[in-house]
Amino acid sequence: MKCCYDPKLEAEGHCINCNVPLCKTCVTYAELNEGICRACRRQKSFLKIYGTSRIIICGLGIVFLVVSLIWISPGNLMNGFVYGLLGVMGAVAINMLTLALMSRFLLSNLEPHQKVFVALARYSVSGNKVFFNQAIKAMKKVEDMFQYKDALFDQLVSILILQPFDLPNEWVEYLCENFIFTEQELLDGILEFGTDVFEENIFNQHHYQAIEPYIEVLKRTEKTELYNKLIDQILERLEKVDLKAVIQPPPVSFQGTQPQPVREEPSVVKDRAFLTELKLIDYELEEFLTKAKRKKDWKKISEIIEDYELPKVPKSTFEAARAMATQTQQTMKGPNGIPGTADDLGNPNKVKICAECGISFYKDHLSTYVFRDISVNVCSECLATLNKEGHREPRLLASIRKPEEYKKVVDDSKEDDN
Repeated sequence: MKCCYDPKLEAEGHCINCNVPLCKTCVTYAELNEGICRACRRQKSFLKIYGTSRIIICGLGIVFLVVSLIWISPGNLMNGFVYGLLGVMGAVAINMLTLALMSRFLLSNLEPHQKVFVALARYSVSGNKVFFNQAIKAMKKVEDMFQYKDALFDQLVSILILQPFDLPNEWVEYLCENFIFTEQELLDGILEFGTDVFEENIFNQHHYQAIEPYIEVLKRTEKTELYNKLIDQILERLEKVDLKAVIQPPPVSFQGTQPQPVREEPSVVKDRAFLTELKLIDYELEEFLTKAKRKKDWKKISEIIEDYELPKVPKSTFEAARAMATQTQQTMKGPNGIPGTADDLGNPNKVKICAECGISFYKDHLSTYVFRDISVNVCSECLATLNKEGHREPRLLASIRKPEEYKKVVDDSKEDDN
């Protein structure tokens, strides 16, 4: 990896703030020897100025609100409030504009070639398209970009590893157009400078999202030997997957009657990310393995990923609440489908969870309770409690819909009890 500020020199460290690679000189002479790069040093100065200006601008907005209520429309409270609110909104807009301008002018004091690589490095880490666009504009001002070829491909490979989903589907054509490469030049450069980097990041750093762009490069360059090597590494990694731990619902603990997700083992999270990526590229894998006469290997891979379902993203708050309730039922155990003991796994089709106490009952033991057009199941005791306490939101539903607010309410109630 090349230094972003001296792109002809090898990097020997990274900025501790934005992670851009730095050579020995840049690290040594960074502020307080902490490895803070020039852009981050400038960013710290910007933020100090922004912090002060934000307080002043917000203060002026509040002053304008007060002035509007007292002097502009003293006899009309509504008009005064509207004028004042416009002042507050104007203050917020100015703050947002200031922050946007800061990001655009952050790298303005750098040389064009430095700006290219610092901006690309920041984009690869943050995914902020402002930096990518700045790099493209700065590159047009560099007279001889070829002399920095190594550094440029270092950064392009990093982007493909860390931000593949931020690029368009036709990313090869997109990068060729923006960086003025032919397709062959781009692909050959990525393989020359990135083959070992891809393998290291995929199988040792667990950046599994990089498998997809790497396969695309191998397909377009017809590097069959590298493709076979990748398949062998995938098969080796699959042998370490704990499929049973991956496919079972995430564990849940209970604080009182409220379910709380338990932090999963890092190995399970990595296995799930790996299988998710394989599931997304199953067509490409099948196509290559069939063509390479490795159908047995495809069968081995397909048998594993067929048992794994892609995580479902809830489309609404209610769907998320329902998914969590079903998950809770699956993780609790009880006889005859009723959670409570270790005799049976429980059948979510037979039982429902009370949205107040979190305990499961047969369907016919529950009543329907409506809160703000959301219909939930509650047991008879909790139904009486809810009606008695003024038709409030059930606790389990509240903990799912607004966890932070609910936690504050619970903490306040505990303090009142003490």
